Amino acid sequence: MQYKLLFFLFCLTLTTTISAQSALNITRLGHWDDDTLPLANPGGLNLQYSGIWGLTVNGHEIAVVGGALHVLFFDVTKPTEPKLIGKFAGNKNTIWREFKSYKNRVYGVSDNTDEGLMIFDLTKAPETIVRTYWKNEFFNSSHTITLDTASGRIYLNGSNAASQGSVLLSVRDNPDQPELLAVIPQLQCKYIHDSYVRGDTLYASSGNDGYCIYDMNDYTNPKFLAAESTGGYNHNSWITTDGRYAYYTEEVPQGLPIRIVDLQKLGAGEIKMVGSFLDNLLDPTAMEKKAIAHNLYIRDNLLFVSQYEDGLLVYDISKPLQPVLRAFYDTHPQNIQYNTYYGNWGNYPWLPSGNILTSDMQNGLSILKLDKSVGIAAPSDELPVQVSPNPASDVLMVQIPVSHSAASLHYRLLSPAGQVLTNAVSQGQSTLDISLTSVPAGLYFLHISGENGQATVRRVVVVK
Repeated sequence: MQYKLLFFLFCLTLTTTISAQSALNITRLGHWDDDTLPLANPGGLNLQYSGIWGLTVNGHEIAVVGGALHVLFFDVTKPTEPKLIGKFAGNKNTIWREFKSYKNRVYGVSDNTDEGLMIFDLTKAPETIVRTYWKNEFFNSSHTITLDTASGRIYLNGSNAASQGSVLLSVRDNPDQPELLAVIPQLQCKYIHDSYVRGDTLYASSGNDGYCIYDMNDYTNPKFLAAESTGGYNHNSWITTDGRYAYYTEEVPQGLPIRIVDLQKLGAGEIKMVGSFLDNLLDPTAMEKKAIAHNLYIRDNLLFVSQYEDGLLVYDISKPLQPVLRAFYDTHPQNIQYNTYYGNWGNYPWLPSGNILTSDMQNGLSILKLDKSVGIAAPSDELPVQVSPNPASDVLMVQIPVSHSAASLHYRLLSPAGQVLTNAVSQGQSTLDISLTSVPAGLYFLHISGENGQATVRRVVVVK
């Protein structure tokens, strides 16, 4: 592709970069690393950090990072000076720590331990963070965690209590005391490494078994919908805002590409792999691909990929089948050739400031900023609707101009991480009331789209 040639020429001419690291359209604002922290040593790799997540509490932007022994919290509101505000030890060094958030709480799991679930209350952050729960009453270890903020359900992926399926908990009624809903047995695709949930649909990255999708309306008896396998190790996925496409990674040393899956016929039990791509940034002219795409996430029209030794890559997916590499930042400049499992583990691209959090297994936390040239694409034909009140507590009212009231409009209220909390369609209405009674306090995005490509996105704050 043309951008590969541009990148190669860029590398030849680049003489100065932020902190002597390779970067395109991304600036590093801040960094935190502590070489005295304990290490985990799978295969002698000496890994210090793993998963990362973010949230906003009391006007402060917070990062949570997995250390080999600790869960680490940072105030990154001033990104040039990240401040360690919490450090909680587990009981065993491990490279696998992952997190999600809900109602000012952070939920953490680890693999290859007997730590079970940790819950942290950030209601009084950044001054005080309290670990309110740490038990293994439902499971000992879990490889990853998925939290559906619409339902308050937690899926423990690869949890030992479910023979590597999923334990399903609920924290909707009490965010500090989980309730066991079900121990989901092995499904058609057996092991679940990671998953994405939207509504009642579970998109399961099932390792060697591929990409498997289930209807979880009756979570005691999940219904298999469809599957796709390309022979790799299906690691993680994310879904486009409109729900038409999924992107997934396959974590194997051979450098398998990121895959694009068409979901538009999922209702008929059919999905199809329609594209793939991978950029070998350490060696862009090599015929053999060795880069390993690890974790990816979507924010509107941008795809954020944590690609181990290549760092963070950002693609414009405005045209979903034609991703364009727009930015990158190497968080692991030590490597000048691919050595498999080093570098960028994960990222969190949904902070209100627009800053991006990343974790590097050896180099810790980085706070990055995209150049303005790589912004969120605005709708080409915006719908002239009015949304009020904002902030809102119980009901959000959408006023539709007479010129558009006869049209069929689709409304989706999404969390910053892309989870759909409400889903509605209006036809021939001049106003539409969207109930917020079951929506937790926080920042959301209301996506409104019409039949002819018109659309608008409004930022909504829910208060309780």
